Amino acid sequence: MYDLAKRRLKANFKQSLRYLSLVFNDFFVLALIFMLGALMFWYAQALKTMPVGQNLYKPLLAVLLWLPFLAGHFVTLFEPADEHFLLTQDRQLQSYLTPLFAYSMLLPTILLIAMGGILAPFALLKVQLPVVRYIGLLASIWILKIFQLSLQNKLLYFGWHCPLWVYNLLALATIILFTYNYALGISCFTVVLLLGVLGSRTVFNWSLVIETESKRKEGVYAFYSLFTDVDEKQIVIKRRKWLDFLLPKRLGWETPQSFLYRRTLLRNPEYLNLLVRMTAFAWLVSWLVQDYRWALGLSALVLILTLYQLRSLEHVFDYHLMYRVMPIDSAWQRRSLIRVLSLTLELQAVVIIIGWAIVLPKQTMLFLYMIFLLAITVFLVRIYLPLSLGGKHETQK
Repeated sequence: MYDLAKRRLKANFKQSLRYLSLVFNDFFVLALIFMLGALMFWYAQALKTMPVGQNLYKPLLAVLLWLPFLAGHFVTLFEPADEHFLLTQDRQLQSYLTPLFAYSMLLPTILLIAMGGILAPFALLKVQLPVVRYIGLLASIWILKIFQLSLQNKLLYFGWHCPLWVYNLLALATIILFTYNYALGISCFTVVLLLGVLGSRTVFNWSLVIETESKRKEGVYAFYSLFTDVDEKQIVIKRRKWLDFLLPKRLGWETPQSFLYRRTLLRNPEYLNLLVRMTAFAWLVSWLVQDYRWALGLSALVLILTLYQLRSLEHVFDYHLMYRVMPIDSAWQRRSLIRVLSLTLELQAVVIIIGWAIVLPKQTMLFLYMIFLLAITVFLVRIYLPLSLGGKHETQK
């Protein structure tokens, strides 16, 4: 069983490495650099103006450090067939789960170190925690995470255990107490650790384990699918009635291709999630930087990345036999795609501008930068997109 766990970890690592190399492509790395630069700039400026020792700082620090604690679940890498072929190996399951336990701690540890380093100036200068106490706080959160995964391991078996959400809330209370009083924090820390070791292992709950692991994998694949096609992801295409108002009411506005493209955008979760998350990302970075120039540059980059990834819509029906046998004029298909993508990006730009009106300071210059963003959008959809698609079609001919 130990060798089986090692083989599955190796296969999972190769799969993750393959997808991560596609996720962190040139465009995303560039966007990430801009985002981190904007965040660090805002953070440095905010630290200069923040007063020292406010009452709200300690709970805020505790909640921010609690977020890495929530990240990462116990990874089992079980497959549906294991319920039948490994049913007789219940007594050896701990030898299988031991290396997976260490693997499950990898992501929370990295996130905790990163968050702890970022928040160190705030904790030491504004919250005024001693260095030793801050390091002890980070170490305590790491230990709490170990016991949380231990609790998740026990929840794989039948029998009563402490609910995970109770443990997570008690862990947050412990972190808050640590920021106020070291003795109270240690007392609550001890109680929470005891909850993590409650319960004994009885019979392995195969159905629950496989269902939990399937949901975890779907979450990981959903992240990868934002940037590339994921063969392992199960795509569920369904109608969303609340989005029907985005479809034209008059048939004269539709062509067969635009009919398909519009409904694919609204009903395929890959494209819809991409639009929602990229727009939310533009709102987030605009709120963080609080600067019109940075907001314009980053939002324009979001529009470019969105257009780049939506270009795959051109070939979404290439493998449908009935679509291939239809007498489709390539120029007609190109015009339909341009029309649908143009309306999509223009709508996204309008939503981003609405977000600016909410999160950015209300000044006269804001309206000027809104016009700049609309001008960039018009250039992308009216000039760049037709030229790029036209050149591609000419090459194919």
